[in-house]
Formats: sequence, C-alpha cells, structure tokens
Amino acid sequence: MHRVLLSVLLSLVLVAAGSSVALALQSGGVEIGDLETGSVIGQPFKTLDVDLEFYSMKVGEKKAWYPPTAILNLTREGTGARAGRPILIKVTNTLDTEHGFDLSADTAFAGPTSLHVQLVLKPGETKYIGIPISDLTYVTASNTLRYKCHLHAAHLGGQLLVLR
Repeated sequence: MHRVLLSVLLSLVLVAAGSSVALALQSGGVEIGDLETGSVIGQPFKTLDVDLEFYSMKVGEKKAWYPPTAILNLTREGTGARAGRPILIKVTNTLDTEHGFDLSADTAFAGPTSLHVQLVLKPGETKYIGIPISDLTYVTASNTLRYKCHLHAAHLGGQLLVLR
C-alpha cells in the first residue's frame, strides 16, 4: 500500500514539474512595433538598447538580409547579466519594394512553442521586434534561428546564433 501511494505521489510531482516547464516556454510573447509606441512585457522600446540590426539590401543581383550571420551573446561575459531585460531587434528595409522578414527556429528542431516572427516591411520602413529573454532562452535545441524573406523564396536569408 505504501509503495502504491509513494508511486502515485511521485507521478503527481513529475506531472506538475512538466506542466510548469510548458508554461515557462510561453511566458511572454514577441511584440512588433515602432520605436516610439512599441513595448514588450511593459518596457517601451525607446528605453531598451538595440541588440541586433538587420537590413535588406541588394548583393550583386540577389536581394538579401544583412548580416548573413548574426551572434547574440547571452553568456554572463556577453549580455547575460541583463536582469530579465528583453532583446530588441531593429529590422530595416532599404530596398524600393516590399520585403518580408521571418525569424524562426529551424523546422527540424523546432518545438510547438518555439519562437516565430513574421512581418512585412514597406520600402524604407523600420520596425522593432521585442522578445522577452525567457522566450528566447527556450526557442530551439540547436541555439540557431533562421531569418529570411517569406514573401520571396529566392531572396537570401541568414542565421542567428544564440550563445547561452
């Protein structure tokens, strides 16, 4: 009888621990906006430092997102001592046509709650993406996010490596 009671209690503890992890993965939510009116988890974009900048540009005869590889250092030596301050990404379309920006985990490693951002930028437009640090910490098993133009498959994208 004691063994059955102990195993039921242990099972309940494991189920409760698993459900709390799922809630942590969905804690904040990505916000998209402009510098003056945008905010993420209650913090206005204009009070945050820009961590990453991406630009659409023409390279040779191809349209691409620049830089082709970006690194976001969240280790203690990098920007890890940020005390929960969210990540702010600046995305600018320097081209004379609409351009899409899609940031997501590699589909082979993406979980059901992984980060996925999609937006369309008009010519010359700049948008800001605010990501809570908790959402970025658990985005993917490979620590790599991919960005591309979701409107045009032939445009060149890149990858964002998150160092933790």
